[in-house]
Amino acid sequence: MVRGRVEAIHRGFVVPEGMLFWTVLSALASDPSGVPLAVNRKWEVLKEGDERQKLAKAAELLGDWEIDLAGVAVDGARLAPFGVPSDEPLVRQVREGLGRPVDLGDFLYFLDDVLAAEDRRGERFHVHSGRARGAGILLHPDDVFKNKPRVYGAKDTLPVDVPKPQPDVENAAPDGAPPGPDWTARYRNPEDRAAMMAMLRRERPEADFADRIESLLAELESAGAEVYLASASRYRERGYLMWGAFVLSKAKSKAEVDQLVAKLDDRNAKWGLDIPIAWRHPDGWEATVEAARQMADTYDVVYATENGAKSSNHYGGTAVDLVAIALPRRVTLTAPDGACRSFLLTDPDESRDLSLTPRMIDWIEAHWGLSKLRSDYPHWDDSQK
Repeated sequence: MVRGRVEAIHRGFVVPEGMLFWTVLSALASDPSGVPLAVNRKWEVLKEGDERQKLAKAAELLGDWEIDLAGVAVDGARLAPFGVPSDEPLVRQVREGLGRPVDLGDFLYFLDDVLAAEDRRGERFHVHSGRARGAGILLHPDDVFKNKPRVYGAKDTLPVDVPKPQPDVENAAPDGAPPGPDWTARYRNPEDRAAMMAMLRRERPEADFADRIESLLAELESAGAEVYLASASRYRERGYLMWGAFVLSKAKSKAEVDQLVAKLDDRNAKWGLDIPIAWRHPDGWEATVEAARQMADTYDVVYATENGAKSSNHYGGTAVDLVAIALPRRVTLTAPDGACRSFLLTDPDESRDLSLTPRMIDWIEAHWGLSKLRSDYPHWDDSQK
């Protein structure tokens, strides 16, 4: 349900109505990165040439302007090698060069929109991996498992502000506070790998789930992948707050906010949680949606359901969220049962991302006793529970 570490990482902004007008104007004056980027599927700057020529032009125009894309600093120097004629397949070159499962066409549209926002030059736009997957800039599980690609420009804006990292949230939200990043300081779980694994073992001391996860992480790291354990055991209260922030952040109207708040309040009571959050922001429904978005971004939630909030396997220590990206061209894994297999990932279309590589997922499930939730990017369950 959560991707893991926060990868920290205008034109067309509509100011909400009412009292929030002055609140928003004040906030944007002090932090212009809070203004979303206007996006579309029209070539405004990179109008000429093929994909490689567009990348060359983007490198020239971007120069030293740095964008944070899924934890990778992208500037002109980073893009320049992709614009040089080469026999290397461009998609593979970009995915290897950035270490991320880039959707090349949508990435180019994104670069075009960044360059079209020349009046914002110097702002360091942050598009963490959850945002990038949702916007189609990076491959999404729906691309791989449902044949329903996320299309860049489906929405006309993209948030580019810096989510507040959870370790930087020092003061927990007081009782009765509206949504916001400070709620992430309540019901906090461990954030470093050793502490996560220790909590996982305490949840089920008789099980070897933690040992199998440590084995998988070690194998992937030894193969040369970039590996993160994003989450392990989780408090039920935390899961509820993550779900609430996620669904409210997607609301499009006052009526939808009213409906969702009523549902969230009902589940808070019905599930016996009694969490003292006031889901309605005092400045109105638009402020509620924005505060929920900031809260969800700090949690780094990219997928959440009511059923998961009610009875996630994270609550019983039978699930983890893990990420393995920037996979090398060949990955050799040895499982706890002694089975060994090498995976050749040289095809240009390979995502080089474990969560998006079906044949690796299938083999790991069979030999590590795990079950991958395909629709939830980083989520793995213990199939031996």
